[in-house]
Amino acid sequence: MKHVTFLTLLLLCGIHLSAQRQLGKLNQYFNHVAQQGYMNGNILLAQNGNTIYRRSFGAADIAGGRPNNDSSRFNLASISKVFTSTAILQLKEKGLLHLNDTFQHYFPSFPYSGITIRHLLTHTSGLPDLELYESLIRAYPDTIVTNNIIIPTLIKEKMPLYFSPGDQFRYSNTNYSLLALLVEQLSGQSFAAYLDTHIFQPAGMHRTSCDASSFRPADTAIVTPHVYSMFYDSVYTAVFNVKRYKYTAYNNDAAIGASNIVSTTGDLQLFDKAFFDGRLISAASMKEAFTPVVLNNGDTLWEHMDTMRGEGKGSYGLGWDIFRQPGFGTAVGHGGFKFGLATFYYRNIDLGETIIAFDNAPGAPFGDIITSAFYIMNQQQAFPTHVRQSLVRLFAQAITQYGFDNAVSCLSSLKSDTTHYYFSEKEMNQLGYEFLYFSSFPAHQQLAVQTFMINMLLYPKSFNTYDSYAEALSATGKKQEAILMYQQSIALNPNNADGIRALQRLLSQR
Repeated sequence: MKHVTFLTLLLLCGIHLSAQRQLGKLNQYFNHVAQQGYMNGNILLAQNGNTIYRRSFGAADIAGGRPNNDSSRFNLASISKVFTSTAILQLKEKGLLHLNDTFQHYFPSFPYSGITIRHLLTHTSGLPDLELYESLIRAYPDTIVTNNIIIPTLIKEKMPLYFSPGDQFRYSNTNYSLLALLVEQLSGQSFAAYLDTHIFQPAGMHRTSCDASSFRPADTAIVTPHVYSMFYDSVYTAVFNVKRYKYTAYNNDAAIGASNIVSTTGDLQLFDKAFFDGRLISAASMKEAFTPVVLNNGDTLWEHMDTMRGEGKGSYGLGWDIFRQPGFGTAVGHGGFKFGLATFYYRNIDLGETIIAFDNAPGAPFGDIITSAFYIMNQQQAFPTHVRQSLVRLFAQAITQYGFDNAVSCLSSLKSDTTHYYFSEKEMNQLGYEFLYFSSFPAHQQLAVQTFMINMLLYPKSFNTYDSYAEALSATGKKQEAILMYQQSIALNPNNADGIRALQRLLSQR
């Protein structure tokens, strides 16, 4: 017996020393992150439901000097979809719905007959995303989109589906806002009350809420999302004060189901523990939620995994991202993004590891930091973390200070250096619109035309680059050139409804 006891003590000592070494490496790495200012938010790491590391960085509100801490509450953004999925599966277990029921069965005025609850959960409905509200908000700029106007807007806009339901995967927040309406209809409770009663309270999540008005917080524990006012700025500001983000940060930030659950890293860990302990849904429902979507042609959806760096593949289940990484098994979770905010929730099912990370002034290293934390948890070297500079920001600074030729030369000479720089079509498109509508620079419209032109030349297979270029050409009076660009955009995407309307308007003016 003494021999067994001695061996047990040796084993316990070994485990303790290993944990101490891991903690030391995590501290060393995150000290570096803090010193370099790479993160502005909170991170929590857990093993088998037990916290092994948590830390806060930077400011909850930069202007007010309020620091982030363990009690800081972040909008979870699209991590909220995990909770909506859980609510739907709970109702399924109660026999109140079947996943292959059509949504129209519960909402007869819904204008698309073939879309099922499963299509909504798996983003295979073909429904539009936030572009659904563009004409409404153009006509009424102070409109705040809430769940109760979604179906009326779908009826009014008569937008065609992007594809037949089940044919393809296309991420759309509309899916999950509709699912929140379904939860309310079947439960007889508001969506927020249902989540509180059936998920938050059972999990012990006392600092979590679902609030459509969370973007106007009275709660000072809620963090402020921060962005650069313009791509060439170097000082962060609150996203709510930046006009170019009004469409997403004001007009489209009140719907629930797809977003707007507000929580802490600690509370999200409580959800993680309750969920995987089987306290919220059954093991059978969990298995179904973590099964990759199968399209109508019989293909299982798999794509290169882009949430964490490294080799692997990803798919989507019922409200959950699914990750498969060589050597590390299967994991599930979800990422979230709003302008000025990045969130990430990861649970490795095979290893029992959980990573929760929030950032309210997100920068390029966010993914590297998450990956490094995962590597250290698995006795590997941290991923080399360095800030790759945005070439779009450098282009913006060059074109405004030294002119177009200098900006193109800068872009051409640095674009191949992917170790230190990155280039984003999306960022370039946003820069073009900054110049077109929000900039006070002299000849700002010409700067927009030049920016969109470069983006179109770099991404000739993207319908959106032609569409944006055409919009700037039209704004500067170059109607014939705009017509040609709209035609090219529509040829690449025949469902570009806004482009079709703009082209028809220009043709009628001939």
